[in-house]
Amino acid sequence: MKEVFFEERGIYYRANNLQSQLPTLVFIHGLSGSSSAWLPYEKVFEDRYNIISPDFRGHGKSRKRGRYNDYAIENIADDLVRLLQHLRVQELIVIGHSFGTLIALSIIRQLPGTKKVMFISPTFKVENTWWLPVARVFVGVLYVFGPLFPFSTRPKRHVDYQKLTPTGDWSLRRIIPDILNTGIRVYSYCLRHVWTRDFHPWWKGMEVPSLILHGEVDTVVPVRSAQMLSELMPRAELRIIKEGNHILPVNNFKEVRDAIELFSSTN
Repeated sequence: MKEVFFEERGIYYRANNLQSQLPTLVFIHGLSGSSSAWLPYEKVFEDRYNIISPDFRGHGKSRKRGRYNDYAIENIADDLVRLLQHLRVQELIVIGHSFGTLIALSIIRQLPGTKKVMFISPTFKVENTWWLPVARVFVGVLYVFGPLFPFSTRPKRHVDYQKLTPTGDWSLRRIIPDILNTGIRVYSYCLRHVWTRDFHPWWKGMEVPSLILHGEVDTVVPVRSAQMLSELMPRAELRIIKEGNHILPVNNFKEVRDAIELFSSTN
């Protein structure tokens, strides 16, 4: 895998030796995370697939931007769409986790030729979650006072998630390094976009073959939300990971790996 910086959009990504005859796995990480979450999966699939693992804007080693609208879902996705167009890859299989499922959804809307998409712990029906009222207040304060915090556009680093495994949904041991790496402003701006937009029409219009992978004991987005999402999308299959929480790519490597293997290889 090579580390590359797409200067046009300020996006860091890793890729193997891309070959036109191979399908392409595109890994999209979650909020305040980075592409380092996908490193174990790259090692498994890099000999049989094209692999592209970006840090989306404001995260990991990609460049940060300072305005609220810079972190609208479609603007984040637009960077990655431009990257994929630049790389001229075909047969896209997009794999997104958590907040990254919204970015994956936007990529599909902009690249209608996408072959398949896998939504891991999808961000759907957050209005039904217990934490939203608390988050509205917390993020509201950060949104107002965030511009007063020191801010730099310089890229930062990657968190080594293998050292944090297993991790709980609300583990401060993982959350604090993530937020410090992303920065208060970027974190609050991204999170606020989750509930100030109605993504229901995006989900409802999804016609790409999809796999929804969700943890049975997810306390960030309850499994019932994934069940409702699968009912909304006629070409979606739902698979529930027993005793899995929200952080499936880190905690449930074997189950997620096997799901990617089967989903990517079947017609």
